[in-house]
Parts: sequence; structure tokens; C-alpha cells
Amino acid sequence: MSDIETPYMNINKVADYFKVSVSTIRKWVHSGQIPADTYLNIGEVHRFRLDDVEAALTAASKEAQVSASITTINDGE
Repeated sequence: MSDIETPYMNINKVADYFKVSVSTIRKWVHSGQIPADTYLNIGEVHRFRLDDVEAALTAASKEAQVSASITTINDGE
């Protein structure tokens, strides 16, 4: 078998990278926190583009922080 370079990683490697469980990655996929355009899905098998997943999660985290800041400011009025 040849060693073909691919930008796609299996779910175990993604879970290891983010230091979470595989079930957490599955929850993130199901809830949309990991967008469908960041992975391939064939049956029950997922292959993820790690850079795209990381970018999506980072953007979502920043958006949540901004939203929380706005809520805190509005609650203080």
C-alpha cells in the first residue's frame, strides 16, 4: 500500500488534536459546531480537514465570546 498524503484525518486523530473524546467530536458534528464543509462523510466514516475544523471552532469561539460580552454589557445597564 502506498503512503499517500491527504489533508483528511480520521475522527480519532481530530479528537487527540483537540484533546477531547471521539464522542465529543461526534456531538460537535451533529450540533453543527463542526460544519459539514470541513469533513467528508461516507456512511458512518468521517474524514476531517483539520485546518478547516480548527478555523470553524476558533470562529465559533470568538463569536460566543463577543456575544457573551455584549450580554454582560447589556445586563449592566
